[in-house]
Amino acid sequence: MISNTNKQAALVTNLFPDRDSAERAYQDLSSRGYDQNGVNVVMSDETRKRYFSGDQSVKTDLHTKASEGAGIGAGIGGTLGAIAAAIAAVGTSIALPGLGLVIAGPLAAALVGAGAGGAAGGLLGALIGMGIPEETVKRYEQGIKDGGILMGVKPKTEEDRQHFSTHWNTAQPTAAPTVRSGVESGTIPVIEEQLEVGKRQVDLGTVNIKSHVVETPVDESVTLREEHAAIERRPVDRPASAADLDAFKEETIEVRETAEKAVISKTARVVEEVVIGKTATSTTQEINDSVRKTVVEVERDDQRSDGPLDYHDDFQARYAITGARYEDYAPAYVYGSALANDPRYSNRSWDDIESSARSDWQTRYPGSDWERFKAAARHGWEKMTGKR
Repeated sequence: MISNTNKQAALVTNLFPDRDSAERAYQDLSSRGYDQNGVNVVMSDETRKRYFSGDQSVKTDLHTKASEGAGIGAGIGGTLGAIAAAIAAVGTSIALPGLGLVIAGPLAAALVGAGAGGAAGGLLGALIGMGIPEETVKRYEQGIKDGGILMGVKPKTEEDRQHFSTHWNTAQPTAAPTVRSGVESGTIPVIEEQLEVGKRQVDLGTVNIKSHVVETPVDESVTLREEHAAIERRPVDRPASAADLDAFKEETIEVRETAEKAVISKTARVVEEVVIGKTATSTTQEINDSVRKTVVEVERDDQRSDGPLDYHDDFQARYAITGARYEDYAPAYVYGSALANDPRYSNRSWDDIESSARSDWQTRYPGSDWERFKAAARHGWEKMTGKR
């Protein structure tokens, strides 16, 4: 999978090994609003004939695109003018019969100036010019020769780029196992992946603690007292006394009037302290992934002294009456016979190995019912160990 970050090209490309995986990718493009004019497809003419020709071929959008390219090829004479004329006529697809290539999509326009004689270099240069590394392009060329289908698209959004980069990569089918016949010896490397979980520090941003002064209106009540002179005149009719006569002179009496006024004063008090520091917390994150390992199974086409292995006979006797199929039980027979060749289980009884065999079976065949198939596995094991 190549996801090019060059802003001019911004291609996401992938080489699909067969039609099924390419069809799934093409349907994924269609579901996200990409039409034939925006999708690049490159394949060999042999691949086109194998997957996209004949009455028995399933008609799909990808079939239409491949056939469109092939149809153009019939009218191309191998000259620059013919290629240019073909592209001008239909827009985006060309075929190069001399080189065995069918090219469809915007990439075809990039090859107009190459001509038939330089088309191979033109394809190489066009892909490299779009930002794809040269070694990857060479791998693509070899993959196309081996029957692969190259597909590329310029994503409309970053979300689409992430989607295609992820889903195209996981949509690849599992390759069929390689069968080497007629060899006397060889070596199978047993490879096991190990999951290594590390950690790295990431920046979560900063926390800014700021202080500023605010004014808040305060309403208080206070009682103010005032003292004023009180003058009262009372009418009197009595003879003047000696004291009255002594006071019969000019005199001034002074009375001081007072009043209270509100006085405001402020005092500052520390009512809280904000202590700034850092605290650390630890969390446990569950990492869910998968690792692969090579499992070597030994299958024998065994001809013992008592005749061929009787798996079919055992199946007919035990399970056929239930309506089961032999194909469902065959893996269990083969699995049991493989256990007999596993050094871990040599010279041991079935009761000793059943727990380990069950665990290994459930790893190889997730969701399969061991209780249903264990008798067939035991039959294969006992047959190979001579206990039956």
